[in-house]
Amino acid sequence: MRSLLALALLLAAAASGAQPLPLADADTTAARFGSSTALVIRLDEYGFGLGGATRARLTDDLSLTFEAAVGSGKDTREQQFFFGSFGDSVTPFKRNYALLVPLHLGLEQRLFRRSVEDNFRPFVTASGGPVMAFQWPYFEDVNGDGILDEGEELQGAFRGIPDGEIRVGVGANAALGAYFGRSEKRTQGLRFGIIAHYFPAEVDLLEPRPEVEDPSRQWFITPVVSFHLVRLIGG
Repeated sequence: MRSLLALALLLAAAASGAQPLPLADADTTAARFGSSTALVIRLDEYGFGLGGATRARLTDDLSLTFEAAVGSGKDTREQQFFFGSFGDSVTPFKRNYALLVPLHLGLEQRLFRRSVEDNFRPFVTASGGPVMAFQWPYFEDVNGDGILDEGEELQGAFRGIPDGEIRVGVGANAALGAYFGRSEKRTQGLRFGIIAHYFPAEVDLLEPRPEVEDPSRQWFITPVVSFHLVRLIGG
């Protein structure tokens, strides 16, 4: 009994003399980190894209975001074949080139600010807004039937731009990512998400031949990975 009492007194003394664990350092760049501009490099199932983004701090954890980008839009069934000595190429059944230009406004929420290091800043984001599709002919469609007929020539990537058409739709994006680095001026970010665009008037991508199913599309849905080169402007 005396041994148990002595052990209890010893534990009580140790507990009273124990020092509390140090708290994580305060996030001294929270205000600065909430406002920034960025160059955005994107990769999705249609190819590469390039854009710009800006963030405006609302709180230490929440920012208002605006992002604009331009990237290719294509049918995933398209296959490009090269031939000849000069690297000429052809994509069977292709009707139009297309570019997608989303303009998205959204919110970005930082996660675990009080429990992780300042040089690793995970976040979730959601955004939406208008999107424009610009399509222009892959070949010189003399009779306007949308099919590459004998005698009609391929136009190359730029020659048909004056004959292009615009489609307007809406889009949305949801993503999870993180920023890295302790610098008060610059940082980098990596983001993984999914993006969806809808166009009331279909975007014409493939020739309307009987053997081609769904040559035109209203929906563009793709996973997207983006790398952000960020310049911090808040403070």
